[in-house]
Amino acid sequence: MPKFCVFAFHLDRVLGLNRTLPAVSRKFSFLHDGQSCPVVSLDASLYPEALAAGPLNVKLTWREYQNSLTQRCWYKNIKPKPDSGCSTIHHYEWSKVALFDFLLQIHNRLDQSCCGFRPRREDVCTEVGQRASCKDLDNIKLANINYRSHDLRHLVFTNNKGFFDRNEDNLDFRLLEGIKELPDQAISVLRSRKLREKLLQSLFLDQLYWESQGGRPGIDKLIDVIEKRAEVLLTYINAHGVKVIKMND
Repeated sequence: MPKFCVFAFHLDRVLGLNRTLPAVSRKFSFLHDGQSCPVVSLDASLYPEALAAGPLNVKLTWREYQNSLTQRCWYKNIKPKPDSGCSTIHHYEWSKVALFDFLLQIHNRLDQSCCGFRPRREDVCTEVGQRASCKDLDNIKLANINYRSHDLRHLVFTNNKGFFDRNEDNLDFRLLEGIKELPDQAISVLRSRKLREKLLQSLFLDQLYWESQGGRPGIDKLIDVIEKRAEVLLTYINAHGVKVIKMND
């Protein structure tokens, strides 16, 4: 499990999305020579047919996903028509995952084939030849779109492997394609210039993670990256007329 899933958990809470599973750093004498490693809470409702079967997930192609955005599925809790092509997921959930994934540059949900940026040789999508599928963008499948057995409308963000070493001229804007609204609570945090303060306060509660990143200097470097991407996102919102609205569903 990538160490940045702990950072992702804290970013999720600071933004008020509350879609990730709790993640903390812990030390185990029998693992990694006693070095700290991330531990993520297990949610059995993601695995109603046991762990081996994998989590509940929505299977969508990129075309179907874009269609669901156009249809605004389950908006105002209106049941979609049978032929709408809608999944069980509420329209607002896609805005939340797009925002979260853009800030962390997580591509393994909406862009697992790395079509929206220039991947490095070591990226998994190049190792298994997934980039070839970018020639047929509409039929590329989304992945890791997970939900709980008792809550079909809302997503659970898993496998939150963020990338902090992707240059600003190589950000994956495909993650934002088709998104016309973003949650006001999260955007207000980005606009308030208090993102760093809130993240520092939250991350400081996990002393093992704090220390594993080199203390305050190391944590500041991670936050620097997120702040720069937040500025890019805010510029994108203004340039593309993206609405910022309440998303309480």
